[in-house]
Amino acid sequence: MRDILRHDITVLFVEDNETIRLLYKRLITPRVKKFLIGENGQDGFDLYKKYSPDVIITDISMPIMDGLEMIRYIKADNPDVKVIVMSAYSIKEYFLEAINLKVNGYLIKPVEVKKLFSLIDELAGNILMKRTLEEKELKRREAEDRLKKSLDEKEILLKEVHHRVKNNMQIISSILKMQQRQVEDPKLKEVLEESQNRIRSMALVHENLYSTKNLAKILFSNYVKSMAGNLSRTFSGSQNNIHLHYDVEDVYMPLDIGIPCGLIINELLSNSFKYAFPDNRNGTISIRLKNIGGDNYELIVSDNGIGIYGSFNIEKTKSLGMKIVTKLVQQIEGSLDYDFSNGTTFKITFKI
Repeated sequence: MRDILRHDITVLFVEDNETIRLLYKRLITPRVKKFLIGENGQDGFDLYKKYSPDVIITDISMPIMDGLEMIRYIKADNPDVKVIVMSAYSIKEYFLEAINLKVNGYLIKPVEVKKLFSLIDELAGNILMKRTLEEKELKRREAEDRLKKSLDEKEILLKEVHHRVKNNMQIISSILKMQQRQVEDPKLKEVLEESQNRIRSMALVHENLYSTKNLAKILFSNYVKSMAGNLSRTFSGSQNNIHLHYDVEDVYMPLDIGIPCGLIINELLSNSFKYAFPDNRNGTISIRLKNIGGDNYELIVSDNGIGIYGSFNIEKTKSLGMKIVTKLVQQIEGSLDYDFSNGTTFKITFKI
């Protein structure tokens, strides 16, 4: 004997004839998880409210409340509930009303049992498929919520890391400043000031990251303006003879590119501020960043100052700042060109 397929659904059977109720209880019970019986429309509606069955099989003509009225109440509560009508009447009005109520089947008594079972199988398949999809969607949303919570926690942690790094760098910068005040040697003072500027340049990256939602990249235009402004205040003091010109595209740089580029700009700007405009000459320092195709970018730091006289080889220079620039360009796998025909121009080409 072939095994009966048992569906994981609840069926409500509403019929006023006891003999028919007992017959279908025996036939349907083995095929479903739960089988409920109502003796009339009112009884059926009460059972529906209590158990929320998946499928309702009902007669039409019953005392107290007929089947169609019961369906009306149920559909008003849940338009998607599955309903099969079993009736001895093939009256057109009943049939049309059942269609208006969007029943899933209308079977004339005596019902062919195979047709009823086939209809139950079809509805059960649809119900279980919908249930499976809803469960998957619920699990997906729960997984998304867990992931979002995890990301939020990591974002908070990462923000705190950037905040503490920035604070620690500011402490180091303050210590260097205190040491600078205590020394008399001008050369040592200059070295300490340069170290402060380098630390401030790195601290600015972490400050920008702490104040934005993107913790992996920095908006380079904002970063450059903040850093250049700090350097201008450091070197110019009350003098306003040097004008800063920016032409920097709004590009988000990853930290492993943004920090080296920031330090490169710091070194080149520092040199321009210190050496390009002696005797408080007026002049302009320009910072440009532009895309030159694909993921290739060009960073140009230039000034219209006195330039560099004589032969200059950046690879042989004794300047610590230029050595730092060379190493940082190598770090970002870029190339460095320079021109001193009209002031000083350094051009760094690299990929993001």
